[in-house]
Amino acid sequence: MGSRALYLVVSAASAAEGVPALVRLLQDDGRRVTVLSTPLGARFHDLAELERLTGEPVRVDYRMPGTGRSLPPPDTVLACPLTFNSVNKFAHGHADNFAVGLLCEMAGYGVPMVVVPHCKPQLASHPAFRTALETLRGMGVTVLHDADQADEYEPPAWSDVVEAVRAVSGAGRR
Repeated sequence: MGSRALYLVVSAASAAEGVPALVRLLQDDGRRVTVLSTPLGARFHDLAELERLTGEPVRVDYRMPGTGRSLPPPDTVLACPLTFNSVNKFAHGHADNFAVGLLCEMAGYGVPMVVVPHCKPQLASHPAFRTALETLRGMGVTVLHDADQADEYEPPAWSDVVEAVRAVSGAGRR
């Protein structure tokens, strides 16, 4: 089977296991990963390492017409880690940066998506966040966040994230 294209959207949240480890797991699962970042997210992640792993520059900004090359069409989109702010923007269609705009566009195309929010429990308990998660789920997005454990929220292990990507892409277990 050929490589399956996956967009990995990152934002301004750190990840205990590290995003490079997630990229490696996705690649081991047969995925060709393209990383996109919110502008502030670019400060939180080692872009040089992500570029080295994927062989592609991390996309942060829109490209000007006629410049650069288009992204390969994705089979799946994974937004992980996604901040409180980016979750809310995505759910409400506030596409004020390339990464969130791409999430909105891919939802419009019906590309299977997994969103892994990462925020403080105090933010996760905000009614707007809970509404945003419901909106995303209503759009058919798989959201890996349990609002009932907001006080002691632990993000899922990368292996669980990869399993969720497999499930939405129809790949199942290998």
